Amino acid sequence: MLVEWDWWTVEFGDTHAGAAGALTSGGEPGPVYFDVGSGPNVPSTMHWSAYDGRHRRPRAEALRAVCACGWRGAAEYPLDWDAIGDRPL
Repeated sequence: MLVEWDWWTVEFGDTHAGAAGALTSGGEPGPVYFDVGSGPNVPSTMHWSAYDGRHRRPRAEALRAVCACGWRGAAEYPLDWDAIGDRPL
């Protein structure tokens, strides 16, 4: 999984690390890839802010808690992109 974890604990390390996961109308989207020209390595991310609808990316409608162990929170928190503004990644 290509998630930049927002938190982790010393006790569990990377086993239980968490982040805000993006949700679209189709569920949890796959990674966003960045076109940086030619080469074998294509950078990607699953950070929620990358799902902003620009450059043919899906637009996140809500967030939910995700854990490295595979757990997903039941609660969904709607995103108000007008309130967030057009901030660069």
